[in-house]
Amino acid sequence: MSNSAFRSEQSCIELVGLTVSYGSTLALRPVDLTLYDGVTGLFGPNGAGKSTLLRVLAGLLRPTSGNATLFGEEIRASRESIRRRIGYVGHESGLYARLSVIENLTLFANLYGVASTRVEDVLERLDMSERRTTQVGALSAGLVRRVAVARAVLHEPDVLLLDEPYANLDDDASERVSATVLDWRAPGRVAIIATHGAKRVKAFADAGIIIQRGAVISYRRRTATGYEVAT
Repeated sequence: MSNSAFRSEQSCIELVGLTVSYGSTLALRPVDLTLYDGVTGLFGPNGAGKSTLLRVLAGLLRPTSGNATLFGEEIRASRESIRRRIGYVGHESGLYARLSVIENLTLFANLYGVASTRVEDVLERLDMSERRTTQVGALSAGLVRRVAVARAVLHEPDVLLLDEPYANLDDDASERVSATVLDWRAPGRVAIIATHGAKRVKAFADAGIIIQRGAVISYRRRTATGYEVAT
């Protein structure tokens, strides 16, 4: 199925003059972007500003200046209406190490009012069913990453923000993560995947952003004839 089948050309995220400074260090230079539904890859070297941008979009970091809106609503962590629409995986897993895989996912499912059948579906999709009773703290880094992705997609959010979701994963596990994103993708939903594995994400992404030293230097969207500069 073509990528266009999943897109409705809906404007989902608007960034206007967005900057983030840490003291005298400018982590994000003025960013002006309109992000549409579909999957957008976010590429750039370490320290480029990828994680900072995702944290702003997740409502975890207040920008120094500028504005970020999600479906026309300003992004603020204090807004329940915003938090419930976002699934986020950062550098930290956001999981409880002393709880098992199933206990973690059941806890988050209860918080979001998600049926237990959805938990089972996500575990199976990411090939984690056999690890369901294992404590998260006893899992390898790659397995923890897969559980974190499961937590992020569990409530079927409108916005999916994944920071290096392929870290510590082999090819088979990486394919599982990609398949999970594709299963989640639908018109009106937007995903941003920050990764060093540009080739893997480009295989199914609807758009791509390159960021260096806190500045967006390229933003292209997929068309019928290839990728074109986005306006």
